[in-house]
Amino acid sequence: MDKIEEIINLHKKQSLSYKLMLGNNQFHVHELEIRNELTPVTKPTKRGGVYFSDKTIWRIKLVIKDLAVSKYLKKAMLGPNDEFQDIILETTQNNNQSITKIVTNLTNSVQNKDKIELNLVVKDILRT
Repeated sequence: MDKIEEIINLHKKQSLSYKLMLGNNQFHVHELEIRNELTPVTKPTKRGGVYFSDKTIWRIKLVIKDLAVSKYLKKAMLGPNDEFQDIILETTQNNNQSITKIVTNLTNSVQNKDKIELNLVVKDILRT
């Protein structure tokens, strides 16, 4: 079982809480969904010369209710920048003895008056 599948299983069993780390700022994640999706590529490739994509990709959709996060997102999204800034999702297991960091890149965001919904691509998983 790979690391992301372990996180999904833990998330289902323990209802893990996450915080989003963006630069020196952190925000509480209110909702989180992790899913594996097919991509339009037929073989592993570097998409847009920026990030690597395989035939399938792990995506995370999450909701943050602290609208202050929006001012930091422009630094993290491709378009205004020629590189993605990593966005870290952090969660703890085993009574705060094990920390898992999910390294992601932002693909898009949708904001309304109450919340911001972020769509992320999983880049790596780090466990301590």
